[in-house]
Amino acid sequence: MNKNSRNERQYRRALTILGTVSSLCMMTVIDVLLAYWGGDWLDEYFKTGDHTMRLYCILLAVGASIMSFVNIVHTAMLNFEDEE
Repeated sequence: MNKNSRNERQYRRALTILGTVSSLCMMTVIDVLLAYWGGDWLDEYFKTGDHTMRLYCILLAVGASIMSFVNIVHTAMLNFEDEE
């Protein structure tokens, strides 16, 4: 394999990782914000008097983000093994 081909493959891999990480970060921020506002609206709608629904929604968003992160890492590991 020549040097140009190898450098181009590493460049593509770096761009793929950058895109994946940035999309995961944006998804996490948007999920948590939506969970915060959605939980606040549910607390007002059901008149719970505390932040119960907000807490449940935020925990759900954090759990979904962790599952997405694990899925992305698992997929990246499989792709790395396929290239070798």
